[in-house]
Order: sequence, then C-alpha cells, then structure tokens
Amino acid sequence: MNHAWKRLRAEGVDVWIDVSATAGGAAREVRRALARGEVTGARMGAPQNDPAAGSTPATEITQACDQLLPRHRASGGTSGLVSVPLPAGPAPDPAAWTARARALRDEIDRPNLVVRLPAEAADTATLRALFALDIAVEVSGLHSPRRYGEAATALLSALDGPARTASFLSFDVTGVERHVDARLDLIGSDEAKALRGRAGLACARLAHRTHEMTFSSARWGALAAAGTPEPKLLWVTGGASPYRSAHYVQELVTRGTATAMRPAAADALAEAGTVSGDRVWRHYADAERTLAYLNWFGISVETVAADTRIPPAALAQPQAPRETETTPHSSTRPHRGAHQPHKRLTPA
Repeated sequence: MNHAWKRLRAEGVDVWIDVSATAGGAAREVRRALARGEVTGARMGAPQNDPAAGSTPATEITQACDQLLPRHRASGGTSGLVSVPLPAGPAPDPAAWTARARALRDEIDRPNLVVRLPAEAADTATLRALFALDIAVEVSGLHSPRRYGEAATALLSALDGPARTASFLSFDVTGVERHVDARLDLIGSDEAKALRGRAGLACARLAHRTHEMTFSSARWGALAAAGTPEPKLLWVTGGASPYRSAHYVQELVTRGTATAMRPAAADALAEAGTVSGDRVWRHYADAERTLAYLNWFGISVETVAADTRIPPAALAQPQAPRETETTPHSSTRPHRGAHQPHKRLTPA
C-alpha cells in the first residue's frame, strides 16, 4: 500500500482536497478523502442554487464544513478549513468585496469557512477589512514569483495587529506553464521543447523563496510573537492531468505549506506517488536557471502570467532567440531530453 499521503503529513505538508470543479457530490468527495485520515482542508466551488439537482451547492459547502469542523476545533482554527470563492460583481472596490464576504459568511454560518479572493481584489484595504471581521482569507490566482510577492506584501501590511485568523496564498502551478509550453511549441526547436513542463515548478519554487523572505521580516516576527498564524502557501495543481498533478505535489514537498489535489490526482498519488523529503529549498538555483533559459527564448514568465486568461492557442508568436554576440554558449542551453511529459509518476 502506498503511503504518500501519510508521508506528506510527516514532511509537514497539509493535504487539501480540491473539489472546486466537481459538478455534484462535492461533500461526498470530501467525506471520501477524510476516510483516508490525512485531509486537513477543502477547496469548493461557488455556491449557487440548483433546483434541478434537488439540493444546493451551498448545502454541500455546509456539509463539508461540518465534516471538517472537528479538525478545525482541535487545531485551534488553523486546520479543518473550507475555501469558497466569492462571487464576482460589478463593483471592484474593497467595500463591495467585504460585503460579499460578509454575505457568504452569514449564508454558510460556519467558523471554518475561508473566503477565496482573486488576486486582483486582494489589496491591503480589502484584506484589512476582512481580517477586522475575523474572516479567514485565501488569495488565489497567483501565477508568478513577482505577483506572489506583491500579494504576500499586501497581506502582511493588512495585519495591523495580533490576529487569530488563518490566511492562505494559493499558487496555481499550472497556470503559467500551459501558456509557456504553447510558446515553446511555436518556437519548435529541440532546445525549446526540452523546457516544456518546467516553468510551473520553477515559478512555484521561487514563489516559495519569496514567501520565506517576506515572512522573515522584523514586522512579521512581532506579529508571530503575538500569536498570529503565519499565512500559508497553498499549492494548487488542478489544471493538469491527474498523474501530472500528482507529480507536482511530490516535487513541491516542503514543510509549512499546503497542497490542494483534485480527487483523481489524489488517487494517482496514492497509487504511484513517492514522497522523499524536501523538494523545494535546494532547487532554487535550478528554478532560476530555467527562467534564464526561457528569457533567452524571449519568454518572460511575468509577462505570460498577465496573459493566463487568454487561451494558449490565441497567444501571439513569441520572439525567436536573439542571435547576437551575447547569445549564451551552447553549454548553457537546456539539454535535450531534460524533460519528458509524464505519463505516470516516477520516483522523486
């Protein structure tokens, strides 16, 4: 029997089940995951009335909260959480987002509810207003190290004083990668193809380094000493195939983080995953090299991150590598065969 889930917990990684894309039976999937004994959180879809289904997703959200409530109480409020996205609206100002968060909290009426904000709405003013209402927050849709740093800084600034509210910064590991891979495919060289499937892990690892730098400041030290729970980095891998997603999970193992898996990815990890120690800290340099290779091909992950809402097929053709006297020597180019698409998991 594969014990990858237990190994994740032993390595200090919280396991969340991601049912945000589940059309029905989300609460049942949470219950099934809880039966494995290692799940500490869940990501749900937006609450909507659905008379044809005979029940409402809001009811399933409440059920999921109730299932995780014992873990929430036992942890003092830092675990057993259920993240639910706030509905979008015409008004983007902090007061409007705060009003939606308050309405969702009142509708669900559970202490382990976490409201999920899009990154563009998570400014300091909005976060400060939510913390003042004692509402737990997940800032979502972060795709690049720089954008992660901006969100982390805004969150830290919003913590004016000691708070007991949990907070999360979720990094979408696959959000940029599919767009980067589309551009690499347009270039078409063997060297470009060797970089396919590497951008997501590189960006995620450098986002972790940014997180560590942000929350090692003197300001954070004072808040931590007063008992404020440290905001947690939450890896999200739902945009990939189950086995690819499970591969990301085992390659992003590092203490103090959380990882959200869809049910199929969780099954793939349980079937063939290998969790063997920290896979982030010692890979910062390799992540930097990967981004340097991409820059050589005229691809900036920060620019691509701004285009993540555009379908990859609609992207403009990227620039070809610049043939100048500063072009890197062939020995600095990515090696052929450095990456092959994963049909199944391989040992880490």
